[in-house]
Amino acid sequence: MLTRDDYLYFTDRALDGMAAIVEQLGDERANASAYPGANTPYALLHHCLAVIDTWVGGFVRGRPVDRDRESEFTASGSVAELVVRYQQTRERMRADVLEADPDAPLLQQPPTEFLGPTRELTQGAALQHVFEELAQHHGQMESLRDILITRAPAQPERLRDGHGAKWTAIPPTVLPAWVADMDLGIPPAVSTAMRRTIDLEDLGYPFWTGGDPVISAFTDRMISRYGWTPVPDRTRVFSDLIQILQVVIEQATKPGDAVALHVPTYPPFLAAIERAGRTLVPLQELGDGQHRPRLLIVVNPHNPTGHVLSIQELRVLADFAVTEQIPVLSDEIHSDLIYAPHTHIPFASLGPDVAALTITATSATKAFNLAGIRCAVAHIGHEPTAQALDRAPLDYFGTPSVLSRVATVAAWRDSDAWQKELTELLHRNRERVSGWAATHPEIEYQAPEATYLAWLDFRGTALADDPAAHLLRGGVQLSPGADFSQHTDVDTASFARLNFATTPDVLEQILERIDRCLRTAR
Repeated sequence: MLTRDDYLYFTDRALDGMAAIVEQLGDERANASAYPGANTPYALLHHCLAVIDTWVGGFVRGRPVDRDRESEFTASGSVAELVVRYQQTRERMRADVLEADPDAPLLQQPPTEFLGPTRELTQGAALQHVFEELAQHHGQMESLRDILITRAPAQPERLRDGHGAKWTAIPPTVLPAWVADMDLGIPPAVSTAMRRTIDLEDLGYPFWTGGDPVISAFTDRMISRYGWTPVPDRTRVFSDLIQILQVVIEQATKPGDAVALHVPTYPPFLAAIERAGRTLVPLQELGDGQHRPRLLIVVNPHNPTGHVLSIQELRVLADFAVTEQIPVLSDEIHSDLIYAPHTHIPFASLGPDVAALTITATSATKAFNLAGIRCAVAHIGHEPTAQALDRAPLDYFGTPSVLSRVATVAAWRDSDAWQKELTELLHRNRERVSGWAATHPEIEYQAPEATYLAWLDFRGTALADDPAAHLLRGGVQLSPGADFSQHTDVDTASFARLNFATTPDVLEQILERIDRCLRTAR
């Protein structure tokens, strides 16, 4: 039987070891899950401290117990604050153990759901239970640490050594907050699936038993996540949404035709419409009666504003499309990046008459940080466009690779837990940007309802003429607002788009550099 000194020695080692691990991992990794379903290191230590407070402080020593056991396993927060609590709990436990009588009955009885014994426990038995809990979770946390520590950190050194334009197409003294890529890694399930394919050396011509797995994953996801059932045999796999847009423009319109969309909008869409020789019509200009568009583009959730279109807003557009019998390309690539209480409504789900006009385009690339894999899908509800594509040569549009398909399927089918944690981190970053913007009343800003993009209006500042250019000289790159209204008369020159999908420490540096630019420009 352990002596008190031995007991405290081993429990201290377990607690100290867990605290050292969360400190080693830092805020980002300590609050990250090593694999779907796993507890985070932060949550495990938080749980262990609650076990000590409940069993030692409450049942052994008789102090009041107020515990929400279920919430312990989803807890998150600051490592520094958790370490302070660990130190306080550790010292209190030492005093409680020294006062305990191993043979005496408990001063409070645990609920049966905590342990389930049929006999009454002694104080010594309760302390033994705490010892077993700490030993078990210390070992578990070491395993989690070994997985998390091998992941490449989202730091400038790693990212600048890669191929991503976000970090490599800028000077090394500049922090990037421009192109819509994330600095936050990829889902483990995606990495595992791609590595498995490579380990099998299985990169020959593919044959998909049961049909294209990307299409079936897309169909299942639309049904389960959004309650919309795509029409069978109407989904095609493309390389990305720009290709889908270009194909739809060529098949559904003619040179000179008007294409209507919200402006500001995603710059490559504007450039693609201009290159195709079509006429760009901002949706806000449709009321002038001068243009009858031959194609309507809906970007929902919207880029760059992050607005999630409500059912009323969608219905206005749908009614217009049905009345005029205009095909609609609905870009829904950001639909998995929505913040509560907002929800995504697929445009094609608004009714059979709307679905018959809608081409739905989406991809796993935004929500799962996979832009470079080049894989997207289009559901062609518009019969004339579907027929035109059926008449096209079989390989005219090319086809995404085996690895891109494997990655997409792993993202959509096996990475929701990872994506949920990612969204929680993005939510915290979004709140940080909102808090920062509140200290700058001269900047007009509305927190995005979706995406990881902040649309900032600097017209009330000394940077108003070209904020992105001024900020670049100050060491941070945002996307210029003017790019989001190019080839139109809409004026967005005083805006800049900030990408906050990075680690909290990099985000702080970005905001500090913007602060410095604002101060020096006065």
